[in-house]
Amino acid sequence: MNAGYFGSLERFRPKILEGRSRTRTILILVMLVLLLATLVRFLTDLYAGYEKSLQNEVDIRMTQFNNMSRLIVDGERYQKEHAALSHFENEYIDSRLIRATTPSLAEAQFQNLINDMAKESNLNVQSLRVLPRTSQGNITSLKIGINCRGEIEAIKNFLHKAANHDKFVFIDQMEIRIISQREQRYFNFNAQLIAWTRP
Repeated sequence: MNAGYFGSLERFRPKILEGRSRTRTILILVMLVLLLATLVRFLTDLYAGYEKSLQNEVDIRMTQFNNMSRLIVDGERYQKEHAALSHFENEYIDSRLIRATTPSLAEAQFQNLINDMAKESNLNVQSLRVLPRTSQGNITSLKIGINCRGEIEAIKNFLHKAANHDKFVFIDQMEIRIISQREQRYFNFNAQLIAWTRP
């Protein structure tokens, strides 16, 4: 009986092996299909990203083109506006600068301007000293140190005149000290003033 059983099994062995081989082939085919689907998905996503970046680049270029087109169309108007603004700026700045043929003459004018403001403010000027000037482009910065004495109201008037003068005049450094404890009415006033010139 056992021999008959094993004999019948021997008859089915090729069929079992054939079934296993078929199953293995099907699994390999399914794996290949999944691999192919993953590859297609990857390539599709890659292409979609590339297409999106190209579209963004096209949109940026179109925006730049539209902006440049508007500038070209309005170019003449912008040139006129720029010329008018430049003229206004130059006139405004020129009127606020100390104008002279040389920086030395401009420094002399600046000293006269400071003396006039001090006199009008009732400040007693002890000394004026010209400090080193600096240049940037065609603009030269003038700096003058002043040492004077006066009442606090006179100092306030001088500072007010400097701040509201027709020319650009700025206080760079300032020191106010009482002269003595016995005489508290008068003060020493030291300052550095700046103005600008160009030929």
